[in-house]
Amino acid sequence: MKVLGIVGSPRKDGNSAYLLDKLCAELEGRFDIEKIYLKNYEISACQECYYCQKNDECVIDDGMQEIYPKLKETDVIILSSPIFMGGITSRLRAFMERTWHLRKGQLKGKLGSYILVGRRDMGAGVNEMEEFLSRLQVNKAPGVIGYALHKGEIEQDDEALNGIKALGKQIFSFFKL
Repeated sequence: MKVLGIVGSPRKDGNSAYLLDKLCAELEGRFDIEKIYLKNYEISACQECYYCQKNDECVIDDGMQEIYPKLKETDVIILSSPIFMGGITSRLRAFMERTWHLRKGQLKGKLGSYILVGRRDMGAGVNEMEEFLSRLQVNKAPGVIGYALHKGEIEQDDEALNGIKALGKQIFSFFKL
C-alpha cells in the first residue's frame, strides 16, 4: 500500500509540510510513503489544447510526466499547501490543472485528502481541494486545516495536530488496517 504526499509549498520545511510529515509518521510501517515537493519539478500551466481529451494523456513534456505514474500507482493521495492570497499555491494549482485527463475515473477507488495551513480564511483553498478530489472521483477523507503564519507556529495548533491523528485513523479505517 502506498501513500503519495504532494507538497505545494515553496518551502520543504514550512507549516503545511510539517503537518504532512506528522501524517506520514502516523502511517509509517503500514504504507510505503513518498513525498513530492512540487518546487522540485518544472510544471507548465495547462495549454487547453485538448490533446488529453482524445489521447488520455498530457502532451506537455515536463515534470508532470514523472508524477502521473505515481498518482496511478498510489493508494492514498494527500495534497498539502499553504494558503496564499486566499487560495492554494500556484504550483499546486498548475499540478491540479494538468491532471484534467485523469478525471475520467483513472484514480477511482483511491483515497484522497488534504492539508491546508493559513493565517485566516481558508474558504477558497478548501473549495479548491474538495473540487479537485471530487473531479478525480477519489474517495475523500476530511481534510485538516491549520492556522499559522510564520514557520513553526503550526506546532502550537493542537486542533490541527489532533486532526492529523484523526486523518491517520481514517486512512487506516478505510483500508481496514
